[in-house]
Amino acid sequence: MKEFEFIDRVMPDVPPVSPAQHAAARARLAEATAARPPARTAARPTARTDRSAARPTGRTAGPAVGRVRGRRSVARGWRGIALAAMAVVLVIGAVVLLVPSPGREQVASTPGQLLDAAAGKLAAQPQGSGRYWRLEIEEVVRSKGTEGFLVEERGKDVLVLGRDHDGYTWYEPVSAKPYGAEAAAAWRRAGSPKLCPARECDPKLRFYPVRTLKRSLSLAPGWQPTLEELLALPREAIALRTELLRHVPLGYDQSPDDWVRDAGVRLVKDVPATPGTRAAAYRMLAALPGARVVDDVRDPVGRRGVTLQLRVNDAVRVQLVIDPGSGELWAVQQVAPMPGLPRGAAAVASIVVRAGWSDARPVPPPGCRGCRGRY
Repeated sequence: MKEFEFIDRVMPDVPPVSPAQHAAARARLAEATAARPPARTAARPTARTDRSAARPTGRTAGPAVGRVRGRRSVARGWRGIALAAMAVVLVIGAVVLLVPSPGREQVASTPGQLLDAAAGKLAAQPQGSGRYWRLEIEEVVRSKGTEGFLVEERGKDVLVLGRDHDGYTWYEPVSAKPYGAEAAAAWRRAGSPKLCPARECDPKLRFYPVRTLKRSLSLAPGWQPTLEELLALPREAIALRTELLRHVPLGYDQSPDDWVRDAGVRLVKDVPATPGTRAAAYRMLAALPGARVVDDVRDPVGRRGVTLQLRVNDAVRVQLVIDPGSGELWAVQQVAPMPGLPRGAAAVASIVVRAGWSDARPVPPPGCRGCRGRY
């Protein structure tokens, strides 16, 4: 058969046909040929036919025979071209099925797929370099104030860890105000008292540390890795869980899943883990009992992300709100029932403002006592 030689001439850019594709195309071609209706057979000669043929008509027989043979030759030629064209279609179909369309990506449609896609984007990010890892978090706490109405306090928490084992940390109270319309009305009825802590409350104590640098790399009770050990943690979910469980201390009175949950949340929020390890922590946490991935939660800034919700107990949930575009953590918030607090609203939240490596040496704010130390 010459059909594939014809294909090579008209389609020089098509990838070479594999033996399996060659055999499949031949089989389908043979099947198509066998399925053609049989050619119409010539009528049996009758006496009338014979007499008609013998009757002189003034035309010679030779040219008539030549015309018939010519038509048959043309028909055979077109039939060969048609079969070759059919082979081209078969091979093109095989190539289209085997070669994926460029630039087409699978679209995530479920919350679980959205989380997996975000984790993949995070894992693909470079690790980053520099002498110092800096974390800036805006802390949000909503609670009942001394006057009996809900108050929202906000503060800025900074942690800097150096590769040379330098450490810096400080906290700045930013604001305190009534939370919600009902609380604001109660606050006005109480005479609009000054709410603290906030920047204007105590100018002499504007900055102070709230973290302990000696425990800045602690992941869970009983285990504090070094920076080198932290950066070497696995970047695959099952391997990460296995490694974490190796460090559960004797006498730990909660379940291993609780220990993994606490360590995983700190991995993605509080320490300089690699992007691959943080992505693995997302997947590890999503596999815990009671974990859910939802897409209808907003962080305190109002951003709607992919949210990994973890069960602490029957009443408390921890939510990791993740940027679907990059996989970076936007916020960690704790949802728990509180009188006056809207259902589903976070009682405590940590908004990640900045997290990453740089060579800029941190400068503690003036007047801050205990803002620098060693670990």
